[in-house]
Amino acid sequence: MDNRRHQGVALLLIMMMALLEFCWPASAASNEPTSAGIAVIAANNDGQWNQQDASVRFQIERTFYQTRFFIIACIVAVILLVIGLVVLQMRQIAAKLRDRLEVRHAERERIARELHDTLLQGIQGLILRFQAIAEHIPEKDPIRVMIDQALDRADGVLVDGRDRVRDLRMTEGTAKDLAVTFAALGKELSADYPVTFRVVSSGIRHEIDPAIREEIYLIGREALLNAFQHAQAREIEVELCCDFKQLRVCVRDDGIGIDPKILDAGGKPGHWGLVGMRERATCVGGQLMIWARPGAGTDVELTVPASIAYVRKHSVRWKRLKHMLSWGREA
Repeated sequence: MDNRRHQGVALLLIMMMALLEFCWPASAASNEPTSAGIAVIAANNDGQWNQQDASVRFQIERTFYQTRFFIIACIVAVILLVIGLVVLQMRQIAAKLRDRLEVRHAERERIARELHDTLLQGIQGLILRFQAIAEHIPEKDPIRVMIDQALDRADGVLVDGRDRVRDLRMTEGTAKDLAVTFAALGKELSADYPVTFRVVSSGIRHEIDPAIREEIYLIGREALLNAFQHAQAREIEVELCCDFKQLRVCVRDDGIGIDPKILDAGGKPGHWGLVGMRERATCVGGQLMIWARPGAGTDVELTVPASIAYVRKHSVRWKRLKHMLSWGREA
């Protein structure tokens, strides 16, 4: 996106220079007309030339395209055109990202639905079946003990499976306010870890696109889980900053930090938390930065451009209008 912006600026400068060279020569320093003159001398039949010439002075008015007003108007028009093209291109990129995320979330929900209706329900049926069989075996029988242990493990697998299905689905808790959602998550995690947790929010609140908001929440949740479980921190903070340029989410702690070798490698072998966070950030057109030093804590910062993160008001009105028109046709 930065390369496209630089290309747009270069194109703007080239067009302005060409326009100035064509319409405004170097001698055109003002809007005043150009003074000119013609001097004529003549000779008689003997070849003698007159000593004083006959001259005429006149002024050439500048054409419209050589006036400053026209040049300034053209420059403003070119600037507005380039800005409009850049804005249009950024909106198209944001629309493609949103469409891609909606397709991705729809596929996740389909997989979650299939897992719940087939695998989890099948495991639940098997657990109930084996529990019924175990009831016919004496409690002190070694086989009954082994079956009970296997059933306990099956219950744990079932709970893990339900957690994964819940993670695949879009969480309704992120529907309105990320600050409230992160505060609730931090409060839940603080019950198991002796950590001081707070959420700091600044800037003007904007409505965030639901698909983008879901990905931001999942990235922040992964960062919070890592901070609570592995950082050995005393204080953990989530900072949300909304401005007209970007949406910024920062999760920081004062814990033991992360080994630079792990950051350089992109994560621990066999662990996919950092990899998943970076993939989600790329998917929403954002940038994920991680700063960490051993013993100095960790900062995880996600930035998403405003054109992608925020819902434009006129687009909401347009969706409502389309909904009303479709409702009128059905009626």
